[in-house]
Amino acid sequence: MTSATSVIDHVTCLACGCLCDDITIEVENHRIIQAHRACAIGQAWFRAEVEESPNPTTIDGSPVPFELALDRAAAILRNARAPIVCGLTQTSIESVTSAIAIADQIGAVVELSGGSEAASKLEAFQRVGQVSASLGEVKDRADLVLFWGSDPITTHPRHFERYSVEPKGRFISSGRSGRFVVVVDAGPSATSRAADLFIPVAPDRQTELLRVLRMLAQGIDVAADRAERATGVPFPTLQILVEKLQSARYGAVFFGSNLGTGAEGRRAQEAALSLVRDLNDGRRFVALELGGSGNPAGASAALSWQAGASSAVDFGTGYPRHLPGEATAKSRLEAGRADALLIVGKPDPELDQLAREIGVPMILVAPAPVT
Repeated sequence: MTSATSVIDHVTCLACGCLCDDITIEVENHRIIQAHRACAIGQAWFRAEVEESPNPTTIDGSPVPFELALDRAAAILRNARAPIVCGLTQTSIESVTSAIAIADQIGAVVELSGGSEAASKLEAFQRVGQVSASLGEVKDRADLVLFWGSDPITTHPRHFERYSVEPKGRFISSGRSGRFVVVVDAGPSATSRAADLFIPVAPDRQTELLRVLRMLAQGIDVAADRAERATGVPFPTLQILVEKLQSARYGAVFFGSNLGTGAEGRRAQEAALSLVRDLNDGRRFVALELGGSGNPAGASAALSWQAGASSAVDFGTGYPRHLPGEATAKSRLEAGRADALLIVGKPDPELDQLAREIGVPMILVAPAPVT
């Protein structure tokens, strides 16, 4: 049998939030054998091993004909009185909208993967707003780049070279030498070693640091000893950072995805967005998040478009209601208020274990079986 090889240009990589769209892939016998210009993470994503034959559909772990599994799934959802539809961030927008249509028909709760973090970020955005921009604008204009709680050299390898630090932009013709790079993180990293200024801060001090920086940027008198106790950062270092922020013509702040997690999630997000908003005083500053893999932004946009909110949506009354903290998969499962779980894409191990413990039937629609 002769091999069939083809080359496809301008492919978009979804391995991380960079969404590099200059990838050329080589396909042989329906399998990707090479991904040119992709980073190591992208190479692994494109060349992930997939069985040559389709993964079998199963019921209770045993292979069955597809039609039988489909009938079983439909029966579970048809008879459910409190179903949940979750996942959705690792699939296409078409799949997301189809899942939402099912949730609408059966009166289900819909929650995207990482729903609690998304809710904190949404609430902060609603309260404060966000000054944002495209990565192309950052490349062309940013003379100061601040990475907060993130290590893009490790997690987003082409971010430095293609979008934020090294590329020559329309107004930053010298590339790296025309930019001042700051890293604020819990400890040293590959990115901090490449930065011009590194400020270590404990994870539980991030909100205090953001608030102190905001006060200093506004010219408010701050006692040095109190600022140091609150942030754990020497006051002269804080002054240096504020001076760099205020002397920039265009600053881009990239926040790590963990800023919106934990008990301080919403407050930290609000402080971060407020700082960036306040810095737009005689200069341009923008806030962006280093996104994760898959299609979380597309799933969030699709749910917002279809239901008016990007998380914790309940169709149980015949129309969508946004119920943050209540219409979540975890809270419904823990309260015994769920009797079916439809997972689209990558499952959440915590929800999977919780559903198994209380005996809620699960339907998984995914490219590969999960053990």
